[in-house]
Parts: sequence; C-alpha cells; structure tokens
Amino acid sequence: MRQVISSRWTIVFKLLVPLTLVALSVFFVLSRFSYSPGPPADGLIGTSLILIATAFFSWWGWRLKRVSLDEQNLYVSNWFKETAIPLSEVVAFDSLVGGWPILVRLRAGSDFGRGIVFLAPWRPLLFSSHPILEELRQLISQHK
Repeated sequence: MRQVISSRWTIVFKLLVPLTLVALSVFFVLSRFSYSPGPPADGLIGTSLILIATAFFSWWGWRLKRVSLDEQNLYVSNWFKETAIPLSEVVAFDSLVGGWPILVRLRAGSDFGRGIVFLAPWRPLLFSSHPILEELRQLISQHK
C-alpha cells in the first residue's frame, strides 16, 4: 500500500508562492518605473531584491516533488508525470536541520534527475532530524 510522505504544503510552495512573488514583482516594477522619470536608488535596490527572491523561490519551488512509497518503490511526481524508483536505487536521504526539505540521492538518474527534493510533513523540529528520515534510511538499508 502506498503511503504519501510529502507534505500537503508542497503545492503551495511549488505554485502559490512563486506565482504570488511573480505577480508582486510585476506590480512592484511597473509601479516603481511607470510614475517617475528616473527610479531612485532605493527603487533599484528594492526591485533587485524582489527579482532575486522571485527567481530563487521559483527555482526552489520548481524542484519540489510529491513523493509516496510502498515496500519496494519510491514514487515521485511533479503532478504531470510520475515515475517509480526502486528503493535499491536510492543512495541516501538527507535533510537540513529540522528535516525540511528532504533530498533523495539516487545511484543513477531518473526522469527527475539524480537528486529529488520534497517537503516532509511539517513538524517544529528545530535541532533534530525529521522522524521520517530514520524510517526511510532503514528502508534503504534493507534494500541494499
């Protein structure tokens, strides 16, 4: 039986946050440059910061995947395409402090590359790893 291990917030971070930032960027740039003959220095700095944040969060959100698993496979989806990856092909599961996001490293490339990023269900874990990481690491050690 398949178990979804990625957060429900993935779609928000994948689509809503980047689209909102793009809309804010367009609004900010148009409002900043359409009513003044020359933008002041703070307008350029603010515009640059918003464009950099938009580019970063769009890139980061694009990489996020929906992930589920069963006893044999890891199923990775970007909502348009899904691929099954045997657990024997998974090298490691890594995360930042607090367990958000989780990086899946693969032996060989898949349809989504050699590294897959997903968000585990959020838990306030500031200085410890996410509980799902230990379960995932045990699963891949059984399939080696």
